[in-house]
Amino acid sequence: MHRLDLMHITTRYFFLIMLIACTPSHADFEADLSDTGKSNKSLLELHRQAERGDADAQLSMGGFYFKGQDVAMDYDEAAKWFRLAAQKGNPQAQYNLGMMYDTGHGVGLDHTEAARWYRRAADQGLSIAQLNLGVAYAEGQGIVQDQMAAIRWFALAADQGEAQAQFNLGVMYANGQGVTQNLVTAYRYAKLAAVQGHETAPALLRDLTRQMSPEQLASANQPVITVGARSHTAGSTPENNKIYLQLGAFKSQNQAEKFKELLSGKLGAMGHPVDLYSQDEWTQIQVGPYATLAEAQHSAEILKSRLGFEPMIKRR
Repeated sequence: MHRLDLMHITTRYFFLIMLIACTPSHADFEADLSDTGKSNKSLLELHRQAERGDADAQLSMGGFYFKGQDVAMDYDEAAKWFRLAAQKGNPQAQYNLGMMYDTGHGVGLDHTEAARWYRRAADQGLSIAQLNLGVAYAEGQGIVQDQMAAIRWFALAADQGEAQAQFNLGVMYANGQGVTQNLVTAYRYAKLAAVQGHETAPALLRDLTRQMSPEQLASANQPVITVGARSHTAGSTPENNKIYLQLGAFKSQNQAEKFKELLSGKLGAMGHPVDLYSQDEWTQIQVGPYATLAEAQHSAEILKSRLGFEPMIKRR
């Protein structure tokens, strides 16, 4: 299959990936720190806990200094506290420290160190770190370039609902970067990103639509059911297992529990339990079981409007 007849899309979108995902502006980084630096404790009490080695308190102290919240803004001090928490294994602190190396805030600009800290957070299931590690592999920034590795990390982040990772996969499948070109898969990932409000995903969808046959478009717009490591369209007949909606998957059960708690206020009355399901070293957040595929698809549409992303239909 030929590459997209849009050479501008390859350059424009791929560099957009680098600008947005790998070296975000200060404002984007600060948005990623939205849960960093929050505490019901006084600053003095938090500082004492951080000095005693409490990783959560150290993470919060780093956030306070980075944002200049209740203290004078000090990137060096922020990096110090993030490093202490990161060395204790806190994934958010590891990601934050990686971002500081990527942007040169409070530390010397060092993309190799950035990739190293992203990897440590990504291995614990932090989706934004998986995204940035994928970008590092895609660009070869601070790490040996490996498009297949980029695909793997983008897929892990995309499965957790990261719109930028979904968009990146759409671009890479569209252009055959690290994977066999597949416009149907590219369209599906771009659509997932567009549903979440990714600004440039609609443009990618329009470009893909011009290149795809009616049959490809019909296939791309069919819901996908995953069964273990296999995929089926809604018209196929996988084995008769129970049907669930998957809202996310994490390497860390703690991260899965936090994400489940985060979603609880948005789910509303579902009529089905929301449970954690472990498989192949992954903890999945799933709603169900549903008696029929049609019932699951209807519920998925309701959840999509509530959550801002489309749940994945799974059988087990």
